[in-house]
Amino acid sequence: MSQSNNKLSQESYSVPTVDYVTLMGEIRKRQFTKNDIKSFVYKVFSMYERATCDNVNVSADEFKPFIDENIYVDFPEYQIRNWEEWKTWHHWIHDMLVSDDHEIESIKVDFLADGRYQATFDVHWRAEFKEGSYVENQLRQVWIMHEEEGKDLPVIERYIAKMNDPMVVSTQ
Repeated sequence: MSQSNNKLSQESYSVPTVDYVTLMGEIRKRQFTKNDIKSFVYKVFSMYERATCDNVNVSADEFKPFIDENIYVDFPEYQIRNWEEWKTWHHWIHDMLVSDDHEIESIKVDFLADGRYQATFDVHWRAEFKEGSYVENQLRQVWIMHEEEGKDLPVIERYIAKMNDPMVVSTQ
């Protein structure tokens, strides 16, 4: 970029918006930025997928640092109310899968007034089951997360997933 274009660009935006100033003030009070939260969502789903990979196989215990002891989860047809129930679910679902994949669409992150974070996004989930079926679902997910001293990642305390578009693609 030439010097003159750079100067023009700076002059055009020489006064920050109220939204920007408010956002920067909020970020300075928090451990995580909006992009940190988005990256975290992708990390968790990558780990879910690796839990069904033959070459890696991520265990349930590897999720412990960022799952609240009293996690509240509502999945379609499955509810979880603590870490032990989350581990049971993890083993149950991954024992049924041959493989699965998650395509995450447009994560929206909000800073909540009480210091927590909320991520809202859609997931296109594809899975092949050991009993022979293949499923594709669209799910809307909302996660509520908080910071914990000494932890480098957010902690998920509430996790809601609602079906947008269920479809069984094929059953053998």
